Amino acid sequence: MPKKHLKNWKDELNVCIRCAYCFEGCPVFKVTGWETDTARGKIILAYGVLDGELEPSQYIADKLFQCTYCRDCSERCSANVPVVDVLAAARADLIEAGFASETHKGMVKNVKETGNIFGDKEIKAPVQKGETLVYVGCQYLARPNQTKMYLKILEKLGVKPRVVDEICCGYPLYALGFRKEFEEHKKKFLDLFPEKEMVALCPTCTAFMHEEYKKDVKHITQFILEHLPEKNLGLKATYHDPCDLSRVMNITEEPREILKKLGIEIIEMPHNRKTSQCCGGGGGILMSDGKLSDDIALLRIKEAIATGAPLLITPCPTCEQVLKKAAAAVSEKGDGTIQVKNLSDVVWKAVK
Repeated sequence: MPKKHLKNWKDELNVCIRCAYCFEGCPVFKVTGWETDTARGKIILAYGVLDGELEPSQYIADKLFQCTYCRDCSERCSANVPVVDVLAAARADLIEAGFASETHKGMVKNVKETGNIFGDKEIKAPVQKGETLVYVGCQYLARPNQTKMYLKILEKLGVKPRVVDEICCGYPLYALGFRKEFEEHKKKFLDLFPEKEMVALCPTCTAFMHEEYKKDVKHITQFILEHLPEKNLGLKATYHDPCDLSRVMNITEEPREILKKLGIEIIEMPHNRKTSQCCGGGGGILMSDGKLSDDIALLRIKEAIATGAPLLITPCPTCEQVLKKAAAAVSEKGDGTIQVKNLSDVVWKAVK
């Protein structure tokens, strides 16, 4: 198997001291209990492939793709191993060696043909002429009501949003290892968005455009906070930090400040901010292993229910989706109830 991507990370693979600090926060390991599902286990597998001790196989491919890219491991790693970068490189080599799943190949086809991960030609951005460029992203494009709500919020706050007929940011192509397809898509994206500054709705799009495209991108929560007046909604809620927003963008206080401005009492979960537990929706797992994604989401929603808060708020559409499903499953079993809402819902309630 060609190892042109992974070989660039050999030094980083050697840095891992096998300490197992990464075990504690790994959402996949919490569900499966297998060391091969931890960052340490994946690093060992990747090193074995790179060193020629292990032959690439479907088993190894499955394990290296069984990761939500939550970066909890990197946050805990005493050796600062860039686990997600290493895994992305390993995935790229595996894709080029023919280990792409049909599900992931289908997603790539969708992006190529329709510009979004869902393959839906009817999904279109609500094009608007304005001054502040707003990038919607695939997940919010598939939720037009929430997208319109965010745009109306900006208008209520005196901001004139500009929205173009956009395409996927390219993160799924990159994260899943389709490098050739990503480079082709990247050119199209940068041609469409030459601007350095923009506001993005989706946490993952925000983080990816910041890291990969070096754009000066603000997440919508940062932008709303700058313009939001105070209001007293008199609610109690717990807040779920999306992984990319907290661990990549270091945006943890802005959403909380928004909630405080709206008179919402925040009841924190034990795992919050940089230690927030993943919802289970990232890294491609939601589309390739729905059961694993559901099981991870159940762990998080049970932690939320244990706070006693009647409401969970998050600004991430994927987190909202999987946590709503988990909340319904727990409620059906009679093990507790909690309502899951997007941040846009509560902000709109305050400004409309």
